[in-house]
Amino acid sequence: MTSFLRSLADFLEPTGLIWLMLSAWVVVMIRRRRWWALILPGAAWLLLTLTSATALSHSLLAALESQWAPVDPATLPQFDAVIVLGGGMEPSNNEPAGIHFKGGADRLFTGLMLAKKGKGKLLVVGGGSLKTASGIESEADAVKLWLEEWQLSPVPVESLGNCLDTHDEAVKVSALAVKHGWQKVALVTSAYHMTRARAVFEAAGTSVVAVPCNYNSEALREHRAKWLSVPNATNLCHFETWMHEMIGWWAYRIMGWV
Repeated sequence: MTSFLRSLADFLEPTGLIWLMLSAWVVVMIRRRRWWALILPGAAWLLLTLTSATALSHSLLAALESQWAPVDPATLPQFDAVIVLGGGMEPSNNEPAGIHFKGGADRLFTGLMLAKKGKGKLLVVGGGSLKTASGIESEADAVKLWLEEWQLSPVPVESLGNCLDTHDEAVKVSALAVKHGWQKVALVTSAYHMTRARAVFEAAGTSVVAVPCNYNSEALREHRAKWLSVPNATNLCHFETWMHEMIGWWAYRIMGWV
């Protein structure tokens, strides 16, 4: 009974409601034999079904994540710098702590874990910018301030300031590596993002050791994904993440960044 009520509630959420409305429209068009009028809504129904009600999105995301096996911190050497890419936190005037955790927060905690285990001499945080009532604020600056105020990092923390994208982070890190003579650099980011991230860092001139984290697909979280389920936003988000990485990879190829 609880499972039935949960499924019913899922259908009342936006993704489920849109799927129901498209399904009704497709059925009406089929019954009226209006085949030409069925093409676009039918294609939309099929796309929504595949990406929100099946395990397709988990499989696609797992294909990216499975390229990067989890790393045992004990096997890692000591690095001159641990680079943590942005996407995990942002400054917030509404949060009591002054900072808002996002989906990629595992990146920061993985970097902190490496620092606390003595695997890095310096913690370097990246990130984009956020427009607030106070003006343009840097994610990296906010994270650096938060870490220092709470005394969470046992090693110095350096901010990359406002970065437009992963390429921008890579270029700034490359300049720092040359300036300080870094020989060993760890790159911490989400497993699904690591292929593009490592490629752009090495193309920018910095050889890195990949430390993947933030596994999101059911398979890489050691769960069994249901091949058919109620349409839900989580599956859509996974598909969006996969598509973002695919578009990002080819965009970076066109720009000559990887």
